[in-house]
Amino acid sequence: MKRLIDLSEILYEDKHILIVNKPAGLVVQGARREEESLLKILKNFIKERDNKSGNVFLGVVHKLDKMVSGVLMFAKRSKAAKRIFESFQKKEVIKVYLAKVEGKFKGEGVWEDYLIWDRKKRKSVVLKRFSESAKKAITVYSVLCYSQRETCVLLLPITGRKHQLRSVLSERGYPIIGDIKYGSQRKVLDGKAILLHSLYLKFPHPMSKEKLEFWAEVPDYFFFDVKYRDRVFQLLKRVQKYWDSGKI
Repeated sequence: MKRLIDLSEILYEDKHILIVNKPAGLVVQGARREEESLLKILKNFIKERDNKSGNVFLGVVHKLDKMVSGVLMFAKRSKAAKRIFESFQKKEVIKVYLAKVEGKFKGEGVWEDYLIWDRKKRKSVVLKRFSESAKKAITVYSVLCYSQRETCVLLLPITGRKHQLRSVLSERGYPIIGDIKYGSQRKVLDGKAILLHSLYLKFPHPMSKEKLEFWAEVPDYFFFDVKYRDRVFQLLKRVQKYWDSGKI
């Protein structure tokens, strides 16, 4: 992850927050002893860059799975972290993902599922019916394009359940390409990545409350056709309208 040192993956930074474009194949935090985490790399980078003598505070306010790429936010102050968590609880944060999945489907809509975490298999399981032990997961989807073998789809998770997007797509017979754990038959970057990318993040700044939005460039291995960007913008306009109306 040398490229973080030259700032090429840092999208924004001020005294309170840090926004990065996370590469696939790197765990956010809690790495095993033999591997590095993005959190540790960023802390070391800030400590060296700013010539800090003490510990660097960097709060993880939301996560991306190890094999997922895209825009990710950290808090640089504990007060900022608290306010960001509150923004998530109030549904003031909009996250949009881009995925390429195996199989062909069309249209757009809303999926409602009930998920339970299987600790042994370390994966999310979609239940066939409601259970008090399960958590409700709501996902808005909109297909951008498709072929006989695969579909490119935008995903907006209204809830933030663990492995939510990976499990609800797999349950419907459309595993994310590269996601072997959830049924994909194809590997990406020798198993280091899946074709799920955190494309867009919008939220109120924790201190100024200014509405900020960030885009993370889609990795080359997605082979994403830029002609579909207008469709992405159209979807976001509709999402923003519903979000502001309080219907989501």
